Amino acid sequence: MKRNWRRWFAFTGLLLLAAVLFSYAMFQGGFVSWFLFYSFLPFGLYALLIMIYPLRRATVSRTVPVGHYHVGESIPVTVRIDLPWPIPLAALSVVEEEQKCGRAMFALSFRRRLSFTWSLRLPRGRHQLETVCLEVGDPFGWVSKTASFHVPCTVIVYPRYIEWPFESIREWFAHGKAARPIPLHRDMAVAAGVREYVPGDKMSWVHWKASARRQELMTKEFDEQRNNDWIVVLDGAPSPVFEELVTLAASVSKGLLDDGVPVGLLFAGKKRSFLAPRSHDKQWPSILLQLAEVNGEGKEPLPRTLAEETNWRAAAGCIILTSALSIPLLQQLRTIASKRQVVLYVVSREWSHKQQSWADGLRRSGGDVLHIDPQMLQTIRQGGENG
Repeated sequence: MKRNWRRWFAFTGLLLLAAVLFSYAMFQGGFVSWFLFYSFLPFGLYALLIMIYPLRRATVSRTVPVGHYHVGESIPVTVRIDLPWPIPLAALSVVEEEQKCGRAMFALSFRRRLSFTWSLRLPRGRHQLETVCLEVGDPFGWVSKTASFHVPCTVIVYPRYIEWPFESIREWFAHGKAARPIPLHRDMAVAAGVREYVPGDKMSWVHWKASARRQELMTKEFDEQRNNDWIVVLDGAPSPVFEELVTLAASVSKGLLDDGVPVGLLFAGKKRSFLAPRSHDKQWPSILLQLAEVNGEGKEPLPRTLAEETNWRAAAGCIILTSALSIPLLQQLRTIASKRQVVLYVVSREWSHKQQSWADGLRRSGGDVLHIDPQMLQTIRQGGENG
């Protein structure tokens, strides 16, 4: 409705201006008055032609070259347009509506088929480009016409990754601490110990004598036979450095896979997801795709996820990536460190003496702790090159 009102307002204004100039020429006479009228006439007729131009009958297509695009890289987008009438357009603009960018201008082109390429820089994630907007107008801006075209296109932007050292993990394998790759199974006849009951444990696992002594439910803990798998655990809680955590998760996974270590990924976010450990060549694209789609909107505490998740219990070790160090997390990691290698990376801008003492306590329990300044991950581009 608003567009129609503007169109009729422009049409009325053109007719009124033409009538004023014609009346001035008729009553005034002379060269100047008729020169003004005939000078206006071609521009006025062109503006009327723009008003009736069937822009919606144009055909628009958009293509993005197939490839892996990482955060910070330019994404080339090509738009091809087939116009309905072969008339010169004084101004034709092409706009990527979702991104409000990619504006292309064509002036006085007689071609019906036009093409333009621009570059987009998108954040990490799966992006759906939907609409391309075309706008034509006359040289003086008296009238303009706009049409939107639904041209869907999906673009996935993957996280950056850098080269990351793994001295502690290489030492773990060098000293023969990793077990042979055998499947996980529990010896249901002999219990290796007891622990507190957690939801999901079978009632047949309850150790009734220990429960009576401690006045709370205790569960039998069975021996687990480990393999050579490693699990990267990404904390999905809201954090100002969540993008740096994703970069670190990609870097850690890439480094382990390059060393021939089977790697899995556990995302403790709003929707918990688990990628089973593999050392196959297809594992790296799977990890990148999963990291491209995660978001830092998780509400479930990381210690609860670690306590409830059972898919990775057979792994030789786990690498925890978080931005918040807490006592419940340390308590859970001490329990895990008694059975497997634990590496904790804390990405945060501040590192207090209290956090340092907590980290020292986890080291005494057998875990490895490293504090990382997020600025270190922000100044390095994909592939490990310095920015």
